[in-house]
Amino acid sequence: MKTLMVVDPQSCTECFDCINACKKTHGVARAKKSSSIPVFCLQCHPDKAPCRRICPTGAIKEENGSLKVDEESCILCRLCMIACPIGIMVIDDEKKSVQKCTLCMDADNLIPACVDACKDNVLKIFSIEDLDDLKSDSEFTDVLEEALKIYKSKI
Repeated sequence: MKTLMVVDPQSCTECFDCINACKKTHGVARAKKSSSIPVFCLQCHPDKAPCRRICPTGAIKEENGSLKVDEESCILCRLCMIACPIGIMVIDDEKKSVQKCTLCMDADNLIPACVDACKDNVLKIFSIEDLDDLKSDSEFTDVLEEALKIYKSKI
C-alpha cells in the first residue's frame, strides 16, 4: 500500500516537535524545516525514484511499498542526495550511511513519530486509496492546493 505524508502549512506553529521526534526515533532527523514548514521525503514511486535510480550499489530498495536505504550497501557516494528533487536525503554519521524518511516503517511505531509528536495536527498520513476518496471533498482539495502553492514557493 502506497502511503503519503500531507502537511497543512497554515496550521504549523514552527515548533520543531516533528523534527525532534524523528531524530529521537532514528538518531538523525530524516525530515527538515524549510522556512516554517516541515519537509519530508516525497515517497516517490519505487521505479521512478531518482535516489534509487542513481544509486550505483543498489542500496536503496523497496520494502513494503516504501524505499529504504540498505546501510550495508551504502558507500556514502552522496549521488542520491544530489538526485533527490527536494534534497531530503541525510547522512547518519553513526550508521555511516545515507538515510531517508520511511514514514517509520522501519521503527516500532504504529504511526510515524513526527505525526504522533505534532500537537497541532499538521501532519497526516494517507494511502493512495484515501486520497482518491478525498478528491470529492472540495474543502480538502482547496487546502491541498493551497499547501502545494506554499510548498512550491518555499523551495
